[in-house]
Amino acid sequence: MMQNKISWLICLLFGFNLQAQEFTYEASVTPVSEQGFYSIVLSPELLGKLKSDHSDLRIYDDDGQEQPYLLKVEPAVSSTSLFKEYEVIDKVYKKDAVSHLIFSNPDKLAINNVSFLVKNTDVQKRARLSGSDDKENWYVIKNNYLLHSMKSSDETTELKMLNFPLSDYAFFKLEIDDNWKLPINILKVGYYDTQKIKGLISTFECPITEQKDSLKTSYLKLELPELMFAKKLRFEVSGADYYSRYTTVMVRKERVNKKKKTKAYFETIASFDLNSNSNNEVNLGKISTKELYVNIENRDNRPLRVDRVEASYLNRYLVVNLKPQVDYVLKFGDLKLKQPDYDIVNFSNQIPEDTPRLKHDQIISLQPELIETKEKGLLDSAYLIWFVIGAVGVVLAFVSVKMVKEIGK
Repeated sequence: MMQNKISWLICLLFGFNLQAQEFTYEASVTPVSEQGFYSIVLSPELLGKLKSDHSDLRIYDDDGQEQPYLLKVEPAVSSTSLFKEYEVIDKVYKKDAVSHLIFSNPDKLAINNVSFLVKNTDVQKRARLSGSDDKENWYVIKNNYLLHSMKSSDETTELKMLNFPLSDYAFFKLEIDDNWKLPINILKVGYYDTQKIKGLISTFECPITEQKDSLKTSYLKLELPELMFAKKLRFEVSGADYYSRYTTVMVRKERVNKKKKTKAYFETIASFDLNSNSNNEVNLGKISTKELYVNIENRDNRPLRVDRVEASYLNRYLVVNLKPQVDYVLKFGDLKLKQPDYDIVNFSNQIPEDTPRLKHDQIISLQPELIETKEKGLLDSAYLIWFVIGAVGVVLAFVSVKMVKEIGK
C-alpha cells in the first residue's frame, strides 16, 4: 500500500514537470493531394511566437509522429539562366565543301557570344563568323575559329560557346570548313539570358497610434495586434519636398534593479537617415515585437508627417515531406526545446528548389486557461506549479521517513 502511494506521488510530480514543458501554440497545415516535399510559409504571427533561433518549432502527423523538416529562408536575390533560341533562317550542309548556318537577331541587340547545341562528335573544324543587315553584304567578325571537344560523357549533345567582338548585326552567318570531311550536326543556336529575381517577401502594416511633435523631435508609437516578426521597416512620409532627418527605432524593455523594482527603458535597434532621395527603408535585424517607437530629429525644420509604416521580411519556410489524407499540425512555444537534429539536413541538396507552397491555418493557443487565470488576477501559473511541486516533495519526504521507521520496526 505504501509503495503504491509513493508511485502515485512520483507520477503526479512527473506529470506537473511535463506540463511545464508543453507547447503553447499550434496551427494546422493545409491538406495536400499528392505526396512530396512542400514549403509551408511561416506567417509573421507564427514567427513572432518562436524563439529567436526557431528551435521550438515542430510538425506532427495525426498519429502524433514528429516529422523531420528543413528551415529555409528566401534568398534576397537569385539568378536564373534561360536558353533562348535564335531563329535559324538558313542551314546548308555540304560534304567536302563549306557548310553554313544563318540565324537572325531581329532586335539588333549588341551581343558578344553565341551558343550552339551540337550532336556529339570527335573532330576538329575551322569556322568563321560574319554579320549582315540585309543578308547580301556580309562582313567578317571573327575568322579561324577552332571547333573541338564537341562531345559530352553524360548526354548525346554538347553546348559550345563562341565569343566575338560586340556586334549588333541583324543576321549572323557561321561558316564551317567541311573540306574532305562530313559536316557536324548543329541542332540549335541561341544564348543564355541571365535574370536576377528578387526573393519573395511578406509585408504587413504597422499602425501608427501616436505621433507627437515637440522639442524639435517627432515621436511615433507603432502598435501591432500581437507579437510579430519583422526584419525591415519602410516609411511613407509627406510634408516636405526635400528632407534629411536622423531617425532611430527603439523597443521598450524592462529590467529589475537592485531594489527589486521593475524599471522600463528603451533600446535602440536601428538608426538611419530619413531622406527624400531614398526609399526610406531600415534594417531591424531580426525582432519579434508588439510595439515600436520612432524618434525623428527635425532640428529647425517643420515636422514631417508619417503617413504609413510597413514591416517586411524575406519569406521563411518549413520544408517537409507530406502525404495525402494525413492531417499535420505545427506546434511551438516550448522554450525548453533545443534545435532538432534530423537526418534530412544531410540531403538538403537533393530536395527540389521549387517545392509547392502551403499556408498554415490560424494559430490556436493551447493554454487558454492560463491566460484567463491571469486576467482574473489569480495566482500566476508558474508559481502555482512550483507550489504543488513543493507540496508533493514535502509529502514524499514525510512518507519516506514513515517507511524507514516501519522497516526498522
